[in-house]
Amino acid sequence: MRIACIAAAAALAAGCFGGMREQAAPPLIYRVDAPALAAGAALPVDLKVVVSGTAPGLDGAGIAGRWPNQRLDYLAGARWADRLPVLVGAALAEAFQDSGRLRSVQGDLGRFRASHTLVVDVRRFEADYTAGGLPVAQVSLAVTLGRASDRRVLAAFTATASESASANRQGAVVEALGVAFARAANEAAAKVFGALESEPK
Repeated sequence: MRIACIAAAAALAAGCFGGMREQAAPPLIYRVDAPALAAGAALPVDLKVVVSGTAPGLDGAGIAGRWPNQRLDYLAGARWADRLPVLVGAALAEAFQDSGRLRSVQGDLGRFRASHTLVVDVRRFEADYTAGGLPVAQVSLAVTLGRASDRRVLAAFTATASESASANRQGAVVEALGVAFARAANEAAAKVFGALESEPK
């Protein structure tokens, strides 16, 4: 009987304290959309898109911000829908596929033989707060395009873009990151298509 009373009292106390504990709101989830690429001539190319690496701190699902004194932090109450390299790889593959310029496009886990491979390293994908004022979205992609048959590199470059956020709010920051990513992706795509068009036979 005494044990039962103690158990009941403990349960009541836990209920009281549990009710006083504030529940944190679940984070808002954001995705990286595939940008629309410029139209052009179709090419007989089967492309595999691989995101091979990211800068330190960008590999997870946190939406990164760069602060003074080399500090990296993440937006509170927000995160990406998956790890950032997964989202960037999927968005780039979708963008190249939707362009209609290539015979086929697949991601890193594609099961079909590809004639060319596009390797991307995400060097920057963050909101930059170092200058004070409104954050600036910074995106930088290191890109290497190669031919699968002889592993010849056809192009290697870095595509970068920036976009000031309209407000210091997470939605505005994510929107600015999307704009900067679309610009960097279009710069990369133009150089990739140019290298494919002038590919030595």
